[in-house]
Amino acid sequence: MSIKKSIVILTVLSVFIILMTVFAVVSFPIGNTVYDYHGYATTIKLGLDLSGGVSAVFEVHDDGKGDLDSRVEGTVTALQDLLLSRGYTEATVTPTQSSGGYTIRVEVPDVDDPDAVFELIGRPARLEFKGENDASAETLLSGSEHLDSAFVTTQNGQYAVGLVFNEEGTKVFADITEEYNGSTIYIFIDGSLYTQVNIQSVITNGSAVITRDGGYSYDEAREFATRLQSGAFGVELSATEVKTVSPTLGEDAIKWALIAGAIGVGLIFVFMAVTYRGMGLAADIALCIYIVLLLWFCSVLPWVQLTLSGIAGILLSIGMAVDGNIVIFERIRDEYRGSSKPIGTSVKTGFKRSTAAIVDGNVTTIIGAVVLWVLGSATLVGFAVTLFIGIILSMFTCLLVTRLVLSCFLSFNASSEKFYGLKRGEEKPVPDFVLKKGAATQKKTKTAGEGAK
Repeated sequence: MSIKKSIVILTVLSVFIILMTVFAVVSFPIGNTVYDYHGYATTIKLGLDLSGGVSAVFEVHDDGKGDLDSRVEGTVTALQDLLLSRGYTEATVTPTQSSGGYTIRVEVPDVDDPDAVFELIGRPARLEFKGENDASAETLLSGSEHLDSAFVTTQNGQYAVGLVFNEEGTKVFADITEEYNGSTIYIFIDGSLYTQVNIQSVITNGSAVITRDGGYSYDEAREFATRLQSGAFGVELSATEVKTVSPTLGEDAIKWALIAGAIGVGLIFVFMAVTYRGMGLAADIALCIYIVLLLWFCSVLPWVQLTLSGIAGILLSIGMAVDGNIVIFERIRDEYRGSSKPIGTSVKTGFKRSTAAIVDGNVTTIIGAVVLWVLGSATLVGFAVTLFIGIILSMFTCLLVTRLVLSCFLSFNASSEKFYGLKRGEEKPVPDFVLKKGAATQKKTKTAGEGAK
């Protein structure tokens, strides 16, 4: 590689690191727009343990009606839709199965009004449509069995509530609207009358819109839709644990994690530079690129929600990124020490012969991360996601970026052993017994030769 090309590459990498570092933390308004830019590191979604919020655990009661697994899955989807409709985009709903049955954990991080969330997720409701204003009357349609979703919509410029029924509910609701066309049906929630609606036409397409004279306000429509949606759960739930997590704990955890991470990364930089000299400096540059890329991916990938366990995954992946460089550098030292190869050839051979070991080690870790991601509990998922992303990036920076930077260094200085921390191996003296054995062998050979004559 020419010196001019090396200067360009190192300049580009330096500018990239500086710009990515600056844009990770700074925020500023975007001129002539109503938008602001926020540093991507500050936009990483935080989990419940870091940002605070609300956590609730619900026990699932099996009433024996239909496939429990399918109904639990439908309930999880309904809860997610319910929370999303209220603006809790970072909320997670996680079912867990054990010998004692199913439980569903709901976590809503970074909320301003925990009481509102308690009110929302702390009271899964029983939704029933009846033909009479009597709680003991026959249930015509059940929210848990027939309603798919409820949402705020508009009709004729006014807020209304939209309903979508599942396949079975579509047939049932079509029969109800045909029988009660022009009449009134009553909506009960948890056995109490919530509202009544007039059927104005036969509805067969599985969707309906509930309106009223003068229209609903947005808050009224949202509350109505929320109550209907909370009654669409496929199983009966009872809250066994509801708690608020203080954001103060998360702030302290983030602060100390950042301090620990900065100290650890700083010590790694010093160790690599002192131990491996120029090769260590190349590893430090690659590690800087690794860190800014990791933060950027954590901010843009939708399934990343940073938790304390997720921070542990990041720190572990940083350690593995450094470990890969150490494996390569030690291999380069061995290649240089045991031969008369020039430094450039030793570097090339060292990378070539250590690549398989690094890839094998990282692939096994990736497999473990994927298994934890798919099968692990909510606590383990945060660790698995950040570890998976970190391992992929560590292989990229270790095998490509470090090699690129070293190639640039070699174009400036390809012969200084001191700069790269390399040293030729000294020829070891042959032990005396080996010399004596060799002499005896030589004597026997000579005697045998004379005998043959």
